[in-house]
This record gives sequence, C-alpha cells and structure tokens, in this order.
Amino acid sequence: MLLDIAVIGVGFVLLWKGAEYFVIAAADIAKRIGVSDLVIGLTLVSVSTTLPEFMASVWASHLGSGGIAVGNAVGSNITNITLILGTCMIIEGYSVEPLVLKRYGIALLLICLLFSFFAIGDVSQVEGGFLLVLFFVYLWFLMREKHTRREVMEVSIELEDIRVEPVWKVGLKFVGGGAAIFIGARYLVVSALNIAVTLGVFESAIGATIVALGTSLPEFAVSLRALKEDFEQISVGNILGANTFNVLWVVGFAALVNPLTLDTNLLYFNIPMMMGVTVLLLVFMRMGYQLKRWQGILFVFVYVFFVVNNYI
Repeated sequence: MLLDIAVIGVGFVLLWKGAEYFVIAAADIAKRIGVSDLVIGLTLVSVSTTLPEFMASVWASHLGSGGIAVGNAVGSNITNITLILGTCMIIEGYSVEPLVLKRYGIALLLICLLFSFFAIGDVSQVEGGFLLVLFFVYLWFLMREKHTRREVMEVSIELEDIRVEPVWKVGLKFVGGGAAIFIGARYLVVSALNIAVTLGVFESAIGATIVALGTSLPEFAVSLRALKEDFEQISVGNILGANTFNVLWVVGFAALVNPLTLDTNLLYFNIPMMMGVTVLLLVFMRMGYQLKRWQGILFVFVYVFFVVNNYI
C-alpha cells in the first residue's frame, strides 16, 4: 500500500503540473489561430481548476469504477465548500454580492438537485450527455453576463504575455502537459482502487476523500490567492463555479464514457452530504450576505466528520 500511496502522490503532481502547462499552451495556440480573448479567458477560468477532477473521473469511468468517478466529483464539491472555503472564511470573513447568490448559488443548487435525481440508479450515457448540454448552456449564459465578461477580460489581460515562446516550445508544453495529465490520472485511479481493496472500503470513499482532496488543491490555490489580493468575490465565485463544472462537465463526460454505477456510500451519505453543505453555504450567504469565521470553523468540522464517516 505504501507504493500505491507514493504513486498517488506522483499522480497528483503530474495532474497539477500537466494541467498548468496544458491550459497555458492551449490558450497560446487558441490566440494564434484567432480565438477571442473573451472565449479563451472564460475557458481558462472554467477548465483550469477542474481539469484534474475531469481526467481522474474520466479515467475511473474508463476503468469501470463509477465509485471513484462520481466520488471524486461529489467529494471535490464537499471539499471545496467545507475545507477550502471554510479555511478561507476562518482566515478572513467574506462579504457576498446578492447577485452571486441569486444567479450562481441557485444555479448550483438546482444542478445538484438534478444530479441527485439522476443518481437514483446508474447515471446513464443519455443523462451524461444531458449534463454536458447544460454545461455548454451554462458557459453561454456566463458569456452573456456583463460582470462575468469584465472579470474574464481581467484574466485575459494576462494572456497578452503568453505569446513569447517559440511554436515548438508551446507545442512541447501542450503535448507534454496532456501526456502528464493522461498518465497521472491513470496511475492515480489505479492506485486508489488498490488502496480501496487493501483497506476494504468503498471505492467511492477513496474517490471522495483522497482523490478529491488532491484534485481540489488547484481551487485551494486560486481561492487563497484571491483572498490575499482582496478579491473575495472571485474566491467565492471560484468555488461555486468549480462545483457547477464538477457536476456538469466532470460527471457528464465520465457518464458518456461508461454508465456510472453508484454504491450505497455515495447514494446514502456522500450525495446527501453534498446537497446538505451546498444548502448550508447558500443559507450562510443569505444571512446578511456575509460569510463569517464561525461558519468557516463549522465547515471544517463538517469536513472532518465527512472524511471519518467514509471509513467507518
């Protein structure tokens, strides 16, 4: 099992660094062929932090492990709210714009409710395709929002500095980053399956805790950076957006690869837990449109309960 733990660590590093190089190289290539900064910026924001979850879940689906595929997405959503946002709330309380709650918070809740309905039984390929259609509708909706366009353009300003390397180097980063993501995700999932067998626990328990924690670290980095630079709305928006993409993009594509069979741990604990912490976050956001330190402490305790309960 020690070897599997080491392989998981290497898999995470390959996923993180591979995603970084792949996304930046893809943005460079898109600029060279004339794609607008708005589209690139929105895609960069949307995909960069959820790419590790995406590849891990797709590989798990390919290997026939619906438990890890869905557990990773569901566990990432729980981790994003309870551990990541909770920790940021402890460091510094947040003010919340009403628009963020009304449009993106409610959208996340409705999408999670829809997924919970799909999760009764297998998540079929048709249902996965429907989630992907909703994903592209959601992206279209974001692009029509004026304040979203402004935020994305702020990110896109950084893209002006991307085209400073030779084409061969950009191509190398694109191919190398993609290969690193591919290899890292495969060995991460295989080792996670081995650990689940060794410990005698549900595959979804490993997916929702170990795999989800590792694939959620990019969101942690983005949220901490936004907090440090006093961009609280970006931090909250990053969590809401990442959780929405985890359901629509990650689960949707994974279900297209193979129908996803869910175990009882997912059906009766992890998915209800995801719904519960999502509702709790929205309630906290509505309470004076403030997220406070005591709420962050509560979220961290909820995360500890969530992890422990997956292994008992």
